[in-house]
Amino acid sequence: MAGTLSSGRLMVQGRLAEYFQERKTRAGVLARRLLQIEAPDDQDLVEHLIRERHRKTRIDGSVDGALVATAWLAWELLQLDAPMDNAGVVRTVGFLLKQQDQPGRVFGEGCRPYLHERQWCSHYVGGFFSAGPTEQPIAPARFPTGAVVHQEQQARFAASCFALRTVIRAGEDRRDGVHRHVASLLDIPGLWSEWGGAWAPDLVFFALGAIALAPLDLRERAAQASAQVIARQQADGSWPGADLFHALDMLLLVPTAEAREAVRRAVPLACRLIQDGETLTEDAGAERGLVVLRARALSGATT
Repeated sequence: MAGTLSSGRLMVQGRLAEYFQERKTRAGVLARRLLQIEAPDDQDLVEHLIRERHRKTRIDGSVDGALVATAWLAWELLQLDAPMDNAGVVRTVGFLLKQQDQPGRVFGEGCRPYLHERQWCSHYVGGFFSAGPTEQPIAPARFPTGAVVHQEQQARFAASCFALRTVIRAGEDRRDGVHRHVASLLDIPGLWSEWGGAWAPDLVFFALGAIALAPLDLRERAAQASAQVIARQQADGSWPGADLFHALDMLLLVPTAEAREAVRRAVPLACRLIQDGETLTEDAGAERGLVVLRARALSGATT
């Protein structure tokens, strides 16, 4: 049995190495680092990719005025080791911060009966990012690892969490609005304690990714919320109703021993999906493959 598992892991590593070996992309660079097969020109490629992303931004720092696309570009820059004071990072994060508490955020925007009843109104929550005017729908919203949010209100929630994750990663966790957003996520009734009801599992993982890097004074509460999500993990390593690769992507940010153990339990299933071949042919195949490599590295898999 041990030999079979080892053989399967070697097949996955070989498949991923072949898949990423020639890719002149951010995912390719990061994957080759994890696989320890870096190309001689990868550092030059990194510098090119950083400049390329900087050129994609408008004068206001955004990517086509879109919250999710801008948050993702800033995240990519940070993954490529661009410093927090890099012009591209400063501009994109600056755009994101200007979207906090703006019209279109839904959560924390005014007070209407159905919002007040759910404690989603301005009396209870704040700091959410706007993905644009509500008359301009963003759903269905597709995210880099392939998770799709179809309902408009849920898509705006996911987009705000996605932006929050980025600005915290960029060192903006001390801002009052950022702190309020994290605290609001921790306070929303049922978000962490219920599963599959008002809060779809993928939305819970979007929130988990946002609170994973919580300000220091909220860390303990964030760890408790994370533990509630981890407790939902099934015997096969998955979470019921959740996209496995999206779940792993968010869980990889959580700095607790329990999260690392949950990632370890999920790795065999993720590897099987890679080994089956279909995962890497999907639109988000590169990001999903990179998630698996990151998860294997965190869980200590060496083969």
